[in-house]
Amino acid sequence: MNNRLSICILLCLAILASGQAAAQGTYGTKVQAGDPDVGLPLSNFAAIPGPNPAATAQNTAYLSYWDIGSTPGLYDDQDVVYLQFGSGAGAARIVRANNIRMTGWGNYLAGSYVKPGDSDIGQQLLPWVPPGVNPTNFASFILTGFYYMNVAGGVGYDISDPVYIKAAALPITNTNDIRVTSNDGFQAGSRVSLNDPDSSKPLIAFYSIIPFAVAPAGGPTATAGGPIAQLSFFNANGNSQGPFSAIFDDGDVVYFDTNPVGIVSPNDIRLF
Repeated sequence: MNNRLSICILLCLAILASGQAAAQGTYGTKVQAGDPDVGLPLSNFAAIPGPNPAATAQNTAYLSYWDIGSTPGLYDDQDVVYLQFGSGAGAARIVRANNIRMTGWGNYLAGSYVKPGDSDIGQQLLPWVPPGVNPTNFASFILTGFYYMNVAGGVGYDISDPVYIKAAALPITNTNDIRVTSNDGFQAGSRVSLNDPDSSKPLIAFYSIIPFAVAPAGGPTATAGGPIAQLSFFNANGNSQGPFSAIFDDGDVVYFDTNPVGIVSPNDIRLF
């Protein structure tokens, strides 16, 4: 790849990471062979403090929600869901810059990245913990994480399989699950309703190995032929705290990174 093309891609990705990213139709799209971002290097979220005050290590990922719905204390179809990296827990779990809105709110679309002047900055968030799920147990957490629907009927995850974030620890699409990719005419970031054509369909879990450096005892492990995926980011500004310690901050963009991990490749999902 020549330098001019590399610079062009860097600039385009930095623009896409702005709060208007989803308006450009990239959020939830799958990388296809021949796309201009194929081959870009991806970085792991490192065990280093994030740029935000009171932040934990960036390789700690949170699904959190802003509780503005009609059922206080419980996630519902009006609450705003965020993907956070190293944003802290308890009172420190608030909306911060570079959080990713997995659902839309107001003028902010699903897939947009929070900016310092946005209206939801500083709002208190609750952990994504459905009833019966132990938030300290990796095996429980992954049950409410990323799943795919095997519509192609092949072995493992492929380009035609839609992806969801589970709102309940059930291996089927359920009310208020979030579509990470579009399906059946519904856009990425939309929520499943009871009578939707993709409701109550069987799902298969991804076995995530990153951002968790080591799965705790009792956590899931990758099995031969099983799907492997991780959350990775393109370090657009190239800043780091040393080798293998890239810093996720403004201008960087996140991918749901499938095999082969560590590089943008077909079947990866753009989370920007």
